[in-house]
Amino acid sequence: MWAITRGGFNQKIFNLPKTLSRPLMATSNLIRVSSPSYSTSSPNHAPFKRVGTHNGSFHCDEALGCFMIRLTDKFSNSEIIRTRDPKVLEGLDAVLDVGGVYDPNHDRYDHHQKGFEEVFGHGFNTKLSSAGLVYKHFGKEIIAKELQLGEDHPDVHRLFLAIYKSFMEAIDAIDNGINQFDTDKPPKYVNNTHISSRVGRLNLDWTDPDQSPEKENEAFQRAMALAGSEFLEVRLCQN
Repeated sequence: MWAITRGGFNQKIFNLPKTLSRPLMATSNLIRVSSPSYSTSSPNHAPFKRVGTHNGSFHCDEALGCFMIRLTDKFSNSEIIRTRDPKVLEGLDAVLDVGGVYDPNHDRYDHHQKGFEEVFGHGFNTKLSSAGLVYKHFGKEIIAKELQLGEDHPDVHRLFLAIYKSFMEAIDAIDNGINQFDTDKPPKYVNNTHISSRVGRLNLDWTDPDQSPEKENEAFQRAMALAGSEFLEVRLCQN
């Protein structure tokens, strides 16, 4: 659980399972990821909601976005469906990093479409990735539940901004191709973990003889677990 200490924010919430608790299900065109049941304080939902993201090669932003959205009350323990089929995506409860639509009222969180310029605000001007969009709309809820405080509490707001600066902004910037350094100017963002490159290395190697949807799905689950564990365990020092 996040603990607020005098010297800063010490975040330590949830213990990730050592093994995946649900089997993978897949078809040739549609991959359904039954993601690990991470321990949260959210109530169980029946039936589970379905969250979509694209199949194929993955990046840190959709892996982390899928992890974070499952920590919310609305999408607790939701099933992750990986596909680019627009007909399938249309029927899902939320869609991340695919579909060409940003519409939080309908839980659509893509950032690839022409004209997209959404930023986090609060003095941050980096264009958001799908992870940044999920964090912008659900981050305070996740933090408030773990601190057992209201979302309008000043400690929740302070940690909300600190996590973005120390962890989230680098994921947004790297996914959008923004260089950290520009000539002799100060760095545009902080990159403490290099999580984006480490998640990228979890993609299947092209030399691997097994390029099956099941194998790809297993790799994406590992990416979710890695990105999510760092989000939950990151330690921030209060300035």
